[in-house]
Amino acid sequence: MIEDNREMIFGNKLTEEQEKGHRERLRKRFLSTGVKGFLDYELLELLLTYTVIRKNCRGIAKNLLKKYGDLYTLLKQSEEELRKNKYVTERMIVFLKLLFEIIENGLYKKVHNKKITLSSNVKLMNYLEYSLLKRDVEVFKVLFLNTQNELLKEEELFRGTIDRSTVYIRELIKKIFEYNAKSVILVHNHPAGSLRPSDSDIRLTKKIKEVFESLEIRLLDHLIISEKGYFSFLEGGIL
Repeated sequence: MIEDNREMIFGNKLTEEQEKGHRERLRKRFLSTGVKGFLDYELLELLLTYTVIRKNCRGIAKNLLKKYGDLYTLLKQSEEELRKNKYVTERMIVFLKLLFEIIENGLYKKVHNKKITLSSNVKLMNYLEYSLLKRDVEVFKVLFLNTQNELLKEEELFRGTIDRSTVYIRELIKKIFEYNAKSVILVHNHPAGSLRPSDSDIRLTKKIKEVFESLEIRLLDHLIISEKGYFSFLEGGIL
Protein backbone atom coordinates (compact mmCIF):
# COMPACT_ATOMS: atom_id res chain seq x y z
CA MET A 1 0.00 0.00 0.00
CA ILE A 2 2.89 2.32 0.84
CA GLU A 3 4.42 1.61 -2.59
CA ASP A 4 1.12 2.36 -4.36
CA ASN A 5 0.74 5.68 -2.54
CA ARG A 6 4.31 6.58 -3.35
CA GLU A 7 3.65 5.83 -7.01
CA MET A 8 0.58 8.09 -7.01
CA ILE A 9 2.48 10.92 -5.32
CA PHE A 10 5.38 10.86 -7.73
CA GLY A 11 3.29 9.95 -10.80
CA ASN A 12 5.71 7.19 -11.77
CA LYS A 13 8.48 9.82 -12.03
CA LEU A 14 10.74 8.97 -9.14
CA THR A 15 14.05 10.70 -8.68
CA GLU A 16 17.12 8.62 -9.45
CA GLU A 17 17.81 8.19 -5.73
CA GLN A 18 14.22 7.15 -4.99
CA GLU A 19 14.23 4.66 -7.86
CA LYS A 20 17.52 3.19 -6.66
CA GLY A 21 16.09 2.74 -3.17
CA HIS A 22 12.90 1.16 -4.50
CA ARG A 23 14.85 -1.35 -6.59
CA GLU A 24 17.04 -2.23 -3.63
CA ARG A 25 13.99 -2.89 -1.45
CA LEU A 26 12.49 -5.16 -4.12
CA ARG A 27 15.71 -7.17 -4.33
CA LYS A 28 16.08 -7.49 -0.56
CA ARG A 29 12.45 -8.53 -0.27
CA PHE A 30 13.00 -11.27 -2.84
CA LEU A 31 16.18 -12.50 -1.13
CA SER A 32 14.32 -12.57 2.18
CA THR A 33 11.06 -14.26 1.15
CA GLY A 34 11.50 -15.52 -2.41
CA VAL A 35 8.48 -15.03 -4.69
CA LYS A 36 6.04 -15.50 -1.80
CA GLY A 37 3.77 -12.49 -1.58
CA PHE A 38 4.92 -11.02 -4.89
CA LEU A 39 2.32 -10.09 -7.47
CA ASP A 40 3.06 -10.90 -11.11
CA TYR A 41 3.74 -7.28 -11.99
CA GLU A 42 6.18 -7.00 -9.05
CA LEU A 43 8.11 -10.04 -10.27
CA LEU A 44 8.28 -8.62 -13.77
CA GLU A 45 9.21 -5.22 -12.37
CA LEU A 46 12.11 -6.81 -10.48
CA LEU A 47 13.27 -8.59 -13.64
CA LEU A 48 13.12 -5.40 -15.66
CA THR A 49 15.30 -3.51 -13.21
CA TYR A 50 18.24 -5.49 -14.61
CA THR A 51 17.66 -4.23 -18.15
CA VAL A 52 16.01 -0.81 -17.76
CA ILE A 53 18.26 2.01 -16.61
CA ARG A 54 16.81 4.68 -14.28
CA LYS A 55 13.17 4.47 -15.45
CA ASN A 56 10.56 3.24 -12.98
CA CYS A 57 9.79 -0.30 -14.20
CA ARG A 58 6.45 -0.64 -12.43
CA GLY A 59 4.43 1.07 -15.16
CA ILE A 60 6.22 -0.88 -17.89
CA ALA A 61 5.55 -4.18 -16.08
CA LYS A 62 1.87 -3.40 -15.55
CA ASN A 63 1.36 -2.41 -19.18
CA LEU A 64 3.06 -5.55 -20.50
CA LEU A 65 1.00 -7.83 -18.25
CA LYS A 66 -2.20 -5.98 -19.13
CA LYS A 67 -1.49 -6.72 -22.79
CA TYR A 68 -0.26 -10.34 -22.51
CA GLY A 69 -2.12 -11.53 -19.41
CA ASP A 70 0.62 -13.36 -17.50
CA LEU A 71 4.36 -13.84 -17.24
CA TYR A 72 4.48 -17.11 -19.17
CA THR A 73 2.63 -15.66 -22.15
CA LEU A 74 4.86 -12.58 -22.11
CA LEU A 75 8.08 -14.61 -21.99
CA LYS A 76 6.89 -16.78 -24.86
CA GLN A 77 6.35 -13.86 -27.25
CA SER A 78 8.50 -13.58 -30.35
CA GLU A 79 11.16 -10.93 -30.73
CA GLU A 80 9.03 -9.20 -33.36
CA GLU A 81 6.04 -9.03 -31.05
CA LEU A 82 8.06 -7.72 -28.09
CA ARG A 83 9.52 -4.94 -30.24
CA LYS A 84 6.02 -3.51 -30.73
CA ASN A 85 5.93 -2.35 -27.11
CA LYS A 86 7.08 1.03 -25.90
CA TYR A 87 10.23 0.94 -23.72
CA VAL A 88 11.06 -2.63 -24.77
CA THR A 89 14.72 -2.48 -25.77
CA GLU A 90 17.11 -4.91 -27.41
CA ARG A 91 18.66 -5.57 -23.99
CA MET A 92 15.25 -6.40 -22.50
CA ILE A 93 14.31 -8.72 -25.37
CA VAL A 94 17.54 -10.69 -25.04
CA PHE A 95 17.07 -10.93 -21.27
CA LEU A 96 13.45 -12.13 -21.46
CA LYS A 97 14.07 -14.61 -24.28
CA LEU A 98 17.17 -15.98 -22.54
CA LEU A 99 15.24 -16.38 -19.29
CA PHE A 100 12.44 -18.22 -21.09
CA GLU A 101 14.86 -20.58 -22.84
CA ILE A 102 16.72 -21.37 -19.61
CA ILE A 103 13.49 -22.15 -17.75
CA GLU A 104 11.86 -24.09 -20.58
CA ASN A 105 14.93 -26.12 -21.50
CA GLY A 106 15.91 -26.67 -17.89
CA LEU A 107 12.54 -28.10 -16.95
CA TYR A 108 12.46 -30.21 -20.11
CA LYS A 109 15.88 -31.70 -19.37
CA LYS A 110 14.76 -32.66 -15.87
CA VAL A 111 12.14 -35.00 -17.32
CA HIS A 112 14.03 -35.98 -20.47
CA ASN A 113 15.20 -39.61 -20.45
CA LYS A 114 13.59 -40.25 -17.08
CA LYS A 115 11.25 -43.17 -16.56
CA ILE A 116 7.78 -41.74 -16.15
CA THR A 117 5.57 -42.73 -13.24
CA LEU A 118 2.53 -40.49 -13.42
CA SER A 119 1.51 -40.72 -9.79
CA SER A 120 4.96 -39.94 -8.40
CA ASN A 121 6.98 -38.10 -11.04
CA VAL A 122 7.00 -34.64 -9.49
CA LYS A 123 9.37 -33.26 -12.11
CA LEU A 124 7.07 -34.28 -14.94
CA MET A 125 4.01 -32.77 -13.27
CA ASN A 126 5.90 -29.57 -12.45
CA TYR A 127 6.93 -29.28 -16.09
CA LEU A 128 3.39 -29.86 -17.36
CA GLU A 129 1.94 -27.37 -14.89
CA TYR A 130 4.56 -24.77 -15.81
CA SER A 131 3.98 -25.15 -19.53
CA LEU A 132 0.17 -25.34 -19.43
CA LEU A 133 -1.11 -23.29 -16.51
CA LYS A 134 -2.24 -19.72 -17.12
CA ARG A 135 -2.78 -20.34 -20.82
CA ASP A 136 -5.93 -18.61 -22.01
CA VAL A 137 -6.82 -21.32 -24.54
CA GLU A 138 -6.83 -25.10 -24.40
CA VAL A 139 -3.52 -26.56 -25.53
CA PHE A 140 -3.18 -30.20 -26.57
CA LYS A 141 0.28 -31.53 -25.70
CA VAL A 142 1.63 -34.97 -26.58
CA LEU A 143 4.48 -36.82 -24.85
CA PHE A 144 6.16 -39.42 -27.06
CA LEU A 145 7.89 -42.30 -25.24
CA ASN A 146 10.00 -45.34 -26.08
CA THR A 147 9.53 -48.94 -24.93
CA GLN A 148 11.10 -48.08 -21.54
CA ASN A 149 8.63 -45.22 -21.06
CA GLU A 150 11.45 -42.71 -21.46
CA LEU A 151 10.58 -39.35 -22.93
CA LEU A 152 11.66 -38.99 -26.56
CA LYS A 153 9.92 -35.75 -27.44
CA GLU A 154 7.02 -33.54 -26.43
CA GLU A 155 5.04 -31.18 -28.62
CA GLU A 156 2.07 -28.87 -28.49
CA LEU A 157 0.16 -30.14 -31.50
CA PHE A 158 -3.20 -28.39 -31.32
CA ARG A 159 -4.87 -25.38 -29.76
CA GLY A 160 -8.48 -24.51 -29.09
CA THR A 161 -11.41 -26.46 -27.69
CA ILE A 162 -10.45 -30.12 -27.67
CA ASP A 163 -12.64 -32.24 -29.95
CA ARG A 164 -12.30 -34.37 -33.04
CA SER A 165 -12.48 -31.35 -35.32
CA THR A 166 -9.35 -29.78 -33.81
CA VAL A 167 -7.32 -32.87 -32.90
CA TYR A 168 -6.42 -34.62 -36.11
CA ILE A 169 -5.58 -38.22 -35.27
CA ARG A 170 -3.80 -38.64 -38.59
CA GLU A 171 -1.35 -35.87 -37.63
CA LEU A 172 -0.83 -37.49 -34.26
CA ILE A 173 -0.03 -40.85 -35.86
CA LYS A 174 2.38 -39.15 -38.26
CA LYS A 175 4.33 -37.68 -35.33
CA ILE A 176 4.43 -41.02 -33.53
CA PHE A 177 6.07 -42.68 -36.54
CA GLU A 178 8.40 -39.71 -37.00
CA TYR A 179 9.78 -40.11 -33.45
CA ASN A 180 9.55 -43.91 -33.50
CA ALA A 181 7.53 -43.75 -30.30
CA LYS A 182 6.00 -46.87 -28.79
CA SER A 183 3.64 -45.19 -26.36
CA VAL A 184 2.02 -41.82 -25.83
CA ILE A 185 0.68 -39.61 -23.05
CA LEU A 186 -1.89 -36.99 -23.99
CA VAL A 187 -2.14 -33.81 -21.94
CA HIS A 188 -4.35 -30.75 -22.22
CA ASN A 189 -5.27 -27.88 -19.98
CA HIS A 190 -8.62 -26.51 -18.83
CA PRO A 191 -8.16 -22.71 -18.55
CA ALA A 192 -11.49 -22.37 -16.71
CA GLY A 193 -10.13 -24.54 -13.89
CA SER A 194 -12.42 -27.57 -14.02
CA LEU A 195 -10.75 -30.99 -13.82
CA ARG A 196 -13.83 -32.83 -15.05
CA PRO A 197 -13.34 -34.31 -18.54
CA SER A 198 -15.94 -33.18 -21.06
CA ASP A 199 -17.91 -35.58 -23.24
CA SER A 200 -15.66 -34.51 -26.15
CA ASP A 201 -12.56 -35.30 -24.06
CA ILE A 202 -13.86 -38.79 -23.31
CA ARG A 203 -15.01 -39.55 -26.88
CA LEU A 204 -11.75 -38.36 -28.37
CA THR A 205 -9.66 -40.34 -25.89
CA LYS A 206 -11.55 -43.56 -26.58
CA LYS A 207 -11.30 -43.03 -30.34
CA ILE A 208 -7.54 -42.43 -30.13
CA LYS A 209 -7.10 -45.52 -27.96
CA GLU A 210 -9.03 -47.59 -30.49
CA VAL A 211 -6.85 -46.38 -33.38
CA PHE A 212 -3.65 -46.85 -31.36
CA GLU A 213 -4.50 -50.44 -30.48
CA SER A 214 -4.85 -51.31 -34.16
CA LEU A 215 -1.29 -49.98 -34.67
CA GLU A 216 0.15 -51.57 -31.50
CA ILE A 217 0.79 -48.17 -29.92
CA ARG A 218 0.07 -47.77 -26.21
CA LEU A 219 -1.93 -44.84 -24.88
CA LEU A 220 -0.57 -44.67 -21.34
CA ASP A 221 -2.80 -41.87 -20.10
CA HIS A 222 -4.59 -38.65 -20.88
CA LEU A 223 -4.08 -35.88 -18.32
CA ILE A 224 -6.08 -32.72 -17.72
CA ILE A 225 -4.12 -29.92 -16.06
CA SER A 226 -5.70 -26.94 -14.30
CA GLU A 227 -5.10 -24.61 -11.37
CA LYS A 228 -6.82 -27.24 -9.18
CA GLY A 229 -4.31 -29.99 -9.99
CA TYR A 230 -4.62 -32.78 -12.53
CA PHE A 231 -7.03 -35.49 -13.61
CA SER A 232 -5.79 -38.82 -14.96
CA PHE A 233 -8.04 -40.76 -17.36
CA LEU A 234 -6.17 -43.90 -16.32
CA GLU A 235 -6.60 -43.35 -12.59
CA GLY A 236 -10.19 -42.26 -13.21
CA GLY A 237 -11.02 -45.57 -14.87
CA ILE A 238 -11.77 -44.10 -18.29
CA LEU A 239 -8.78 -45.82 -19.98
